[in-house]
Amino acid sequence: MSFRLNSTSRRQLLLALLLIGLAAFCHRQESPPDANPAGAPAALQDLYGIFSHEIRPEAVGNVYQAVGNRFQLEGKLYAAVLKALNAYDILQESTRLTEADRERLLPRSRQEASEAFTALEKSLDWPRIRIEVGAEEFALQSLPQLDLYREIPQPILLTLHNSTSETRMLSLGSSGLRLEVDTLELAPSTTRHLLAQIDSAETGEGAACLSVASEGRSVTWRLPFRVAESGLLEGRLVESEGGAPTIGRIRVTDEEGRYRAPLEAAYGLVLRPRRDPARWSYASGNFRLRTPAGKIRISIRRGLEYLPIDEDLDLEAGQTLRRTFSLKRWANMERGGWHSGDTHIHMLDPPSALFEMQAEDLRVGNVLVLEHMGKTYSREHFRGELDPISDPRHLVYYNQEYRNQTLGHVSLLHLKKLVEPISTGGLAVPETTVYRYSYLRPSRKGFPRHGQAGWPDALVLDAMRETHRQGGLVNWAHLRPAQLEFPIDMVFGEIDTADILTHTRLPQTLKLWYNLLNCGFRLPATAGTDRIGPEEPVGHQRVYVKLDGPLTYPAWMEGLRLGRSFVTNGPMVSLAVDGRGPGETLTLSKRKVLRIQARGRSLRPFERLEIVVNGKVAASVPAEDQGRRAHLSLDLPADQSLWIAARCMGGSPEETSIWTHPLFAHANPVYIDYPGRDLAEAESACYLLDFLKPLEKWAREEAYFENPAQKDRALATIHQGMDFYRRLCNGEGKN
Repeated sequence: MSFRLNSTSRRQLLLALLLIGLAAFCHRQESPPDANPAGAPAALQDLYGIFSHEIRPEAVGNVYQAVGNRFQLEGKLYAAVLKALNAYDILQESTRLTEADRERLLPRSRQEASEAFTALEKSLDWPRIRIEVGAEEFALQSLPQLDLYREIPQPILLTLHNSTSETRMLSLGSSGLRLEVDTLELAPSTTRHLLAQIDSAETGEGAACLSVASEGRSVTWRLPFRVAESGLLEGRLVESEGGAPTIGRIRVTDEEGRYRAPLEAAYGLVLRPRRDPARWSYASGNFRLRTPAGKIRISIRRGLEYLPIDEDLDLEAGQTLRRTFSLKRWANMERGGWHSGDTHIHMLDPPSALFEMQAEDLRVGNVLVLEHMGKTYSREHFRGELDPISDPRHLVYYNQEYRNQTLGHVSLLHLKKLVEPISTGGLAVPETTVYRYSYLRPSRKGFPRHGQAGWPDALVLDAMRETHRQGGLVNWAHLRPAQLEFPIDMVFGEIDTADILTHTRLPQTLKLWYNLLNCGFRLPATAGTDRIGPEEPVGHQRVYVKLDGPLTYPAWMEGLRLGRSFVTNGPMVSLAVDGRGPGETLTLSKRKVLRIQARGRSLRPFERLEIVVNGKVAASVPAEDQGRRAHLSLDLPADQSLWIAARCMGGSPEETSIWTHPLFAHANPVYIDYPGRDLAEAESACYLLDFLKPLEKWAREEAYFENPAQKDRALATIHQGMDFYRRLCNGEGKN
């Protein structure tokens, strides 16, 4: 439709221009100073402004609320928004590079941002209104059929295009349609986007009005809509045993498969944020949500030990459906003295840490102070003792992750005071970075590989020694080939445990772990999540520690150190060797046949249960009962020192991320000590000696040490560790 504007008197025209210009000036004054980095098109800037608070950078505290979640997006649209925001942020960062890098990277960054926002606009499933601003008239080029639901807000994308060769200052007004701005500047041949929203409390036929004025001319359109009745689900979550209210993770989708958020959603997750995300909210006891009438589906999850709930409900128009959902366990590890924990959490403040641990049925949460690119997170919560927000069944302790990008990351646990500096080398350099969900940098070169003036490199060994002086525990945070120092630290006895699940690849990690064990080291496996953004639940992979008495943080940490534990992302595994469990030692004085028993059980089907002896599979059976149970017994003659472990392998977890492992559980070893026949396999020592060559080269040629003496000390330490493995490799023993 189109409308030709009437002319106005000169006096009226001047007055209108003055008012519009003043309003536009005020509006521009409120814009951020770098609202147009590197000449980004106005339409791209507008879309960035609309969605920038949906996924905000540097989310801390209650990270779900801090991220934004304005529109409760999910699926391909959320992924498109995430990609576009990261591309725009990189474009902004590109303008701050050196001139040479800017000339090289700016055109590509601008193109990638433009392509990302074009894809975002195509993914957007909101109703759209497009207005053409011509020299003599405004034309409403497209008007969607607005089908709404009572008390469910509907965002609308308003697009305005100036087809003239002159700048147009527009004044906007509405009735029944909420607009975020009331003035807009349209440069020649430019497209702009605005956010509008309709929220109706009444059903039936209705209409909103939208008016546009420029240069004394104005036009008003009537936007008809139809509002259908919605329904209300009032849910209640209770424990199946006793019926007490409990916390759970819920997801409700309507008949068209669209996510519907609870009316009060303080905590939640966005799983798989980079590809087809699925949004969940935590509900504590009661929850309410409004959705279009029809068939709805509700899913409820709680940690690793509860049965999932997936149920279809029929919700009638205008109905309030009240339902109680009873959460039932398929496993209760606590009854057997096994207490779950996560060794690696970030960004949560104490109330959020406690709530999310309760929601995921996690007993111990280690929230780590983190330094990244010159910023330190969670330092204000560190106390050097158990956080007072803890309750008897959920223990929150703020600790520290100490990092050097080349050398490795370590979790310093049970600290009394922070180890300074918080990190060394490249990760301590205060360079700008794009946070959001990914650590993208405009140079596309990744992290700095070493330190620089003011932020020198240092072996992680120094931080480990300081931790042990405090009586703390050192957990290697990611046992993977990209982190070079850990074989040296094992020689000096400074690593207590190692995480084999957090951001690792299992074949590589198991090879590293098994080779260390084969050199005679006793290194219990742990597990954590490295949870930062709300893209994965705390404890979705965890370590269970066996306690003989009540749960306390010191007792749990001591069980962790001793390896009386197993790690898992779902299955539950047990191991007994002549009655000894994980972390225990059986000393032999003569040859003996050992009775080994292992069991595995799982909610989701796994493939096989295996007994591992000195890194090799000694026995394996397929899982039975549709892949949910397995039992394995083995009589093993022993006349030398051994380590014996059990593991569940294979199968698909329900929820995935970029570091997802197959279904997996691994019991820590039982150690067989045969005096005079120590465990020191030459093949494993040769492998680790070769592994250390890049570390020596890095220290000699690439690292930035504070002074030559520091470099000499680091190289001497590295050579001392390498000599240990060289002797074993040559069959000379440990001495």
